Amino acid sequence: MERARLDLERGHPRRARERLQGVLVARPYDLQARALLGEAYRRDGQWAEAGRWGYLVRPAASECERVAFERHAAFGWRRRIERSRLRHLLRVDELESVADEAGIVRLRTLGDWRRPGDPGPLVERLGLARWVGSVVRG
Repeated sequence: MERARLDLERGHPRRARERLQGVLVARPYDLQARALLGEAYRRDGQWAEAGRWGYLVRPAASECERVAFERHAAFGWRRRIERSRLRHLLRVDELESVADEAGIVRLRTLGDWRRPGDPGPLVERLGLARWVGSVVRG
């Protein structure tokens, strides 16, 4: 983390992003690394990516960056991003763990679309996926 911070101070946002992405692989719920990664993208003028990494934490991204991220991440006929897609893009199973109070309020407004028969991460983690799948299929 300290090396990434130094890279940003020296004007090397790309190198900082590479370091921070490695940190997030090891510690996906590190809010400080997420905020710093958003700053690295912001310095390169990549507003949608800056919004991605600060989406659920108020001071980590501006509202314009969040909107740019939503427009970039929503696809098809859906105009809003859903929780399931957000879990994938933010690389976490529990969205609430990477959100502050404002982010939790934002999460309440999002839809939660899943494919029919998709048990979701919590059911899989509890080992109930086979049971839920048999109930859904009938």
